[in-house]
Amino acid sequence: MKKAICLVLIIVAGFMHVELLQAQKNYGRYELGLRLGDTYGGSAAVDAMFPLAGNRLHANLSFHHDGLILAGLYDWGFPIAPNFIFYPGVGGIVYIGDDFRLGVTGELGFEYAFNIPLSIGLDWRPVITIIDEGGFSGDGFGLNIRYRF
Repeated sequence: MKKAICLVLIIVAGFMHVELLQAQKNYGRYELGLRLGDTYGGSAAVDAMFPLAGNRLHANLSFHHDGLILAGLYDWGFPIAPNFIFYPGVGGIVYIGDDFRLGVTGELGFEYAFNIPLSIGLDWRPVITIIDEGGFSGDGFGLNIRYRF
């Protein structure tokens, strides 16, 4: 009986390992879509992911009513379940409009990669503005919907 239980556990662990490798593979793909949420007042952004040596570059372009918002972050991916990833990141953000703002931003997010080429995720992006209106903003929550290439 003990041998049978050990065998079942080994098989389950093997399947989980394969599924986590698949999740990591899905994480390392080019993605393009939308980020719906708030960062510097932008409510929707073109959202792109570019793989970089097991991690990725997360880029956003958002049009505000009086300017443009660009963000670039370096994200690390940690599979926590099949097709489900936790990703922290750090980067910069710039607002070009009636005024100019430059800041550093962090990111904490979760992403699910469906078995079709679609990913959906939720993230939080706090921003510390360095140039103009210095201070902390913690209201940058977003919903990401991206197509995986």
